[in-house]
Amino acid sequence: MSTPYLRRRHDAVVEHSKFCVEVAADTVCPNQTRAFSHISLSRNTVTRRVEHMAEDIRDQIVQRAGRFAAFSIACDESTDISDSAQLLIFLRGVNEDFEVCQELAGLETLKGTTKGTDVFMAVQRVMDRNSLKWENLSGITTDGAPAMVGKRVGLTTLVSDKVREFGGSVLKYHCILHQEQLCAKSIGLKNVMQDVVAIVNNIRSKALSHRQFKALLDEMEAQYGDVLYHQEVRWLSRGKVLRRFFELREEIGAFQATKKNNIQVPSDKHWISDLAFLVDITELLNILNLQLQGKDQIISQLYDHVRAFKQKLLLLSRHLSTGNLAHFPSLREVGLMEEDKPKYLDILSNLVVEFDNRFKDFQENATAFELFAQPFSVPVDAVSEELQMELLELQADSDLHSKFRELTLQDFYRRVPAHRYAKIRKHAQVMLSLFGSTYVCEQAFSLLNLNKCKLRNALSDPHLSDILTLSVSELEPDVERILKTKGRLHVSH
Repeated sequence: MSTPYLRRRHDAVVEHSKFCVEVAADTVCPNQTRAFSHISLSRNTVTRRVEHMAEDIRDQIVQRAGRFAAFSIACDESTDISDSAQLLIFLRGVNEDFEVCQELAGLETLKGTTKGTDVFMAVQRVMDRNSLKWENLSGITTDGAPAMVGKRVGLTTLVSDKVREFGGSVLKYHCILHQEQLCAKSIGLKNVMQDVVAIVNNIRSKALSHRQFKALLDEMEAQYGDVLYHQEVRWLSRGKVLRRFFELREEIGAFQATKKNNIQVPSDKHWISDLAFLVDITELLNILNLQLQGKDQIISQLYDHVRAFKQKLLLLSRHLSTGNLAHFPSLREVGLMEEDKPKYLDILSNLVVEFDNRFKDFQENATAFELFAQPFSVPVDAVSEELQMELLELQADSDLHSKFRELTLQDFYRRVPAHRYAKIRKHAQVMLSLFGSTYVCEQAFSLLNLNKCKLRNALSDPHLSDILTLSVSELEPDVERILKTKGRLHVSH
C-alpha cells in the first residue's frame, strides 16, 4: 500500500478526530473552543510528542535504576513483519524499600547475525544506556534458544561471566511457560490430535460445509454452535479444540458421514478413549498454563504451581492404576478399557519425568524459594551458612512472625529491620526481582506486531521503540516537565 495513500488516510482520521474534539469542547467548555481548534495533530507533531513522552519514561527508568538493590532481566528475540530481528529486554528491579519497578529496558534491532555474542552486545548497550550496574544483576530469563543458553557463547553464559568480573553472581532460568509447553509435547497420541485437526479444518476450510455444519448444530440443539480452529503457535487453542470436538463428536460424525469426500471421524473405541484421555490431561495442562501467565508473578509462586501439578500427575497415576476415574471426567464418560490402562500410565509417568528434567534450574533453587516464601518454617540447616545466624534470629522474632501471617511477602520484608537482617533482606530483594518467564516479552511482541504491520512496515526502529515504551510502561510521562523543557507548543505545520 503506497505511502501517499497512508498519509491521506492519516489526515482524514486526524481531521475527523479534531472535529469531534471541537464539537465536544463547544458543548462542555465553549469559552475554550478556540484553544482546542489550535491543537496540532499533524504526523510530525504526533511523532514528536510520542518521542518526548517516551524519552521522559526512559529518564524515569534511569533514575529508578540508580536505586536498585537488585534487578533481573528477561530477554526474547523475534522477527517482525520486515524480517528485522528484534530483541526485547525487560528489567525488574527492587530498591531498598522493596518497591518493584518492571519496565521495558530496551528494544534492540540486530542488523546482522543473531548469535549469542550479538545478543550480548545488545544487552550491554541497554545496560549502559540505563546506567545499570552489572554487580546488581541477579538473574536472567530467556526462551531457551541456542543463542540464549549456549554453554560457551550463549547469552546467559556471557552475562554470567560479565557479572562475575564485577564480583557478583547471576541466576539463569529457562522461561517456565516455554518449559511447560515442551513437557506437554511429550504426551504423545499425535495421531489423535492430527485426526482432530484434519477433521476440524476439513469442515472450516470450505465455506459451504461450514455453514451447513453450523445449521446442523442449530437443528440438533448442540451444546456449542461451532468448532474451533487449532493454532499450533497457541498452546491453549489445543485444549479448547479438543474439548469442543469431544463434546460435538457425535454431531461431527453425523455431518462428516453425509459426504463421501469428508474425513470421517474414527469409530474405533480405542481412538475415542485416547481422545477422552487427551482431553482430560490437556485441560489440566491448560489450567497450569494460565496459572503461569501474568507479568507480576513472583518466581517462587510460579514454581509452586509446577510442583503442585507434578503432585496432581502422581495422584492421577495412583487413581488410574486402581481404575478410579474421579479426575478423568471425559474418560469416565466413554469408559476405560483395561488394555489401554498401561499406555495411559506410561504417558503420566513420562510426563512426571519430563517435568523433573525440564525444571532442574528451578529445582536447584527450591530451598532459596522456600527461604523467601516461608522463612519461619524452612529448616535452618538447609540454607546457606552465611544466612543461618540471621535466620535463627528471624525465626525467634515473634513480632515479625505475627506480621508475616498478616502481610504480603513484599510488605513483610519491607518491615524487616535492615540493621538486623541485612542478608535476609538482600535475599528477598533478589527473589522479588527474578523473572520466572518471558511472558512480558511475548506480550510486548504482540504489541510490536500490531504497530509494525503490513500497513506500517516502514516504521523506523526508534519510533517503534518509543511506541512500545509508552504502551507497556506502568510509569506516567511527566507532561508538565516536558512542556517546560521542550519550549513552546507548535500549533501549526
